This record gives sequence, C-alpha cells and structure tokens, in this order.
Amino acid sequence: MPSMIAGKIGLVHPPLESFASGGNVYDEKLLEYAGRCGFPLVSLPLRGDALPCGNWDALVWDSLFLDQVARIAGERIALLLHYLPSLDPALDLRAKEAVQAVEHHAVAQADFVIATGRTVAAAVTARRPGKPVFLCEPGVGELFARKRSARAEQAVQILTVAHVLPAKGHRQLLEILQRLRHLHWHWQVAGDCARSPGTARRLRELAAQAGLAERITFHGALQQEAVAALMANSDLLVLPSTFEAYGMAVAEAAAAGLPVLCNRVGAAEQLIQHGVTGLLASAGDWDSFGGHLRVLLEDAALRAALRDNLRHAAVRGWDQTFADFRAACATMLR
Repeated sequence: MPSMIAGKIGLVHPPLESFASGGNVYDEKLLEYAGRCGFPLVSLPLRGDALPCGNWDALVWDSLFLDQVARIAGERIALLLHYLPSLDPALDLRAKEAVQAVEHHAVAQADFVIATGRTVAAAVTARRPGKPVFLCEPGVGELFARKRSARAEQAVQILTVAHVLPAKGHRQLLEILQRLRHLHWHWQVAGDCARSPGTARRLRELAAQAGLAERITFHGALQQEAVAALMANSDLLVLPSTFEAYGMAVAEAAAAGLPVLCNRVGAAEQLIQHGVTGLLASAGDWDSFGGHLRVLLEDAALRAALRDNLRHAAVRGWDQTFADFRAACATMLR
C-alpha cells in the first residue's frame, strides 16, 4: 500500500556491509520494507565524521552514533535506540557516568525516541519524563522460520550467538561447561571476537588451560544465513548474557524451534516460557544457570518436549516492526 507520509526521512546508520550485528539487520529490514511499500525512508550510511547533507523533514539516527546526533537544518530528529551503553553491568562507575553523559545529550537532541526493547524504553522514560518514546521491537526473518527436528548425533550441540564481550557471559558459561565436561557436548560460538580482543583472547586461553579447546568452535561474526544454518543444526541456544535490550538471537531460536536457556534479561520472558519452550535463570545466578544446563544436556526427552512446544510459538515478523516504525514516523511528522 502506498505510504501516507508526506515528507522525506533519512535513516543515518552504519554501512550495512561493515560488520554483522543485530542493529545492522534491523536497519536493513526497515529500509527493505520501506522500499516495498514506497515509504519515503532513505538510506544514509555514515562514514567517519561527515554529517548527512541534503534537505530532510526528519532524520532518524542509529544509536551507534550517539555522540554525533545533531540537527542539520531544522528537521525533526528521532533517535533509534538499539541499546543504552550505560545499562551494561560490566561498566565501572567512571565509564558508566561518561556514557550516560553522551546518552543524555543525544536524547535531549531528539524530538522523540524509537526504542527496540522495553528495557531501553523504560530507561529513557525514567530519565526524561515527557520525552515521546515509541516501542519498536525487532522481528524474525523467514530464514529462521524452519521448525527443526531431533538430530541423530550423540554430542549435544550448544550454540551461543553473541559478540564476545564481558557482559555476554561467555567466561561464566565456559566455567559451567568445565564442570560439565563429563557430559557429551560441543559449544559453537557465533559472535565477533574483535570488539573486545582481550576478552576473546582470555576466553581461548582458559579453554586451552581447561583442556576444552577441541570442544569449542569459534565462528566469529556471521551473517543471518550462517546463523540460521547453525540453529538448524544445534540442540540448544544457550545465551549467558547479563544484559540485552531485546535479544534477537532468542527470538530467532524460538522461531527456528531451538530450545533456549538464557537469563531473564531483555525480552526473554516475552519470548520464552520457562519449562515450556526453554529454561530461564536470574541474571547473575550462575548456580541456577548451570543446573538448568546440566538438566538440558542430560535429558533428551525434555529437549524434545521443548522443541515440540516451540512449534506453536508466535513469531513476530519484520512487517510488524516496520508497521510500528511507520506509525512512530507518522506521529513525528504530524
């Protein structure tokens, strides 16, 4: 259906080919669906410090550019918040205060905020009462809408989809797996190891010291097709992250029929029913997390039941995400 928006909207985002990330997938899908329906959303990949030029009715700034958000020539400004860095529990007080200052300035510049997760939306509302905030949660692509069946292999294939960063919990999961080394498992890690090289290097060192290096495969950052293929050949998605704005990997696993173990962060409790489609632990309760993982590794019947229950799980599509985004833009330009 043709767009009813009268105006020209620019989406300021990282170059989509620069690196694999959930934020890039989100931006790419907005542009794709805008093109399908003739919505006036224009791609503005930002490279270096060059600000976008041209005449715009509105500019939507990706949150990767929190420190660059600016009004160029009187246009309306939206901030597309995939995350708030200050919510990362791994930050020390000084680092947290520094990023909060950047966040405060960026949110103050924006006429309204589009948040991709409820945690982020609530944080903005608490900090800036009265600032218009719209919730626009991610969708799941058709690549993942393939309900998987049981595999014949004996080793339980554990998959973690997260960049290797301190708050993502890879080290804690490695320590748990070390205690469960007597069980038959293999850990697949899909995520960028270059974001925090020290974290990734230490993780590999600890794996080698524990004699587990051969039971772990580091894939690095992967495109959506490769992630979907890994999910189709895994038995569990295990996400030990202690902070998520939403949790796209959890949504994708649920759509793919892959049982999930994760912490109660982001949208986990929206996406996973504890004991029905996966198991949930409280962030920081590693004893509980480890106990859940042991049960899942030992109990093939439980994994099969969770997998069967996921066949009936609702899946949010990117069309719904775009509809929410378009409604927010309509409000902004009204």
